[in-house]
Amino acid sequence: MASGGAEELRTLAELLAIPVLTSLAGRGSIPDDHPLSVGGLGAHRNRLSRRLLREADVVLGLGCRFEEMETNWSEGSVPAPDACYVQVDIDPVEIGRSVPARIAVVGDVREVLGQLLAAVRERGAGLPPGGFVDHPRTREAATELAELEAEAETIAAGDRRPMHPLRVIHAIRATFPRDTTVAIDVGCIAQHIAGGTPYFKVFEPRSLIVPSSFYGMGFAAAALPVARLVYPDRPAVGFVGDGSFQMIMNVLPVAAEYRLGVTWCVFNDGALGSIRDIQQYRFDERILATEFDVQPDFAKIAEACGCRGERVEDPADVDAALQHALEANSAGIPAVLDFAVARERLLGTLEHYAFYPQELVAQHLRPTAPTPG
Repeated sequence: MASGGAEELRTLAELLAIPVLTSLAGRGSIPDDHPLSVGGLGAHRNRLSRRLLREADVVLGLGCRFEEMETNWSEGSVPAPDACYVQVDIDPVEIGRSVPARIAVVGDVREVLGQLLAAVRERGAGLPPGGFVDHPRTREAATELAELEAEAETIAAGDRRPMHPLRVIHAIRATFPRDTTVAIDVGCIAQHIAGGTPYFKVFEPRSLIVPSSFYGMGFAAAALPVARLVYPDRPAVGFVGDGSFQMIMNVLPVAAEYRLGVTWCVFNDGALGSIRDIQQYRFDERILATEFDVQPDFAKIAEACGCRGERVEDPADVDAALQHALEANSAGIPAVLDFAVARERLLGTLEHYAFYPQELVAQHLRPTAPTPG
């Protein structure tokens, strides 16, 4: 992303029918609806991207650090030990820092990709134009991705109250244009569901504001208004949990004063969800100081700061609320949508915690006894 090598990445992937996995910060380097875009790493992976990474005999890492939320503190989230890991990074200090590199290349990613493309073409090793579409790897990935998307659609279509977060996430993608700038804050809902493929798709390079790791609570939500300064003609929307949003509400009057029309979508489950999950699944449901007995009225706070505010509790009201926010943004008015969501997780948003008892996470059951050690 930093080198501006998105076109070269896509061209190389198509030339050799290579599945592409992206880090969270690298999303948009290949469109999520491209046939070779298969998902993320670590906390943002799906079962397809997890399997492909572990089965690959060659892994080409382009500026990817395999930091903590990508390694998941477990060997199952990095290339297999006998795989040939080729690491390309412009900073020599990063080489081999997390995963030993069998082949190390210090250089600008775009330049290295250009050299790889020239070498493949010189040897005549690439597929004909469009040949990747019918390649067995592409067809296999398409089948599995379609299954994942169908499962997500089924969950999102539910009308339960409080609503599942996917109901909101899918509606946001359907309402906001393809080139929308998206801010994804930390948290089990905002980052691990919205930040994963195929739950919310990202299409354009440099259209995503994210903390590169997990602990910068509020960073992306606070940075969101700047998107309208950088791209004045593009809409901008942010995913943020209720805990993180409480930390950055002072940015609301600033956005209103400068008429920066952005929309914050608050996933309000009344808790610091990531830490509560640890208490639930690791510490025998000993919930301590992670549920909010007193919760601000985010919609009223938004209105008091010169923004549009709306509380949404009924799934039937989601689409209209998003449309109202987009219309307000077009008039230079920021918006805050406070969505009452359930504390429900997709399995992939829990299994990244390697220190959870995995058999309990898989079954979504509480432990019958404290886990030894």
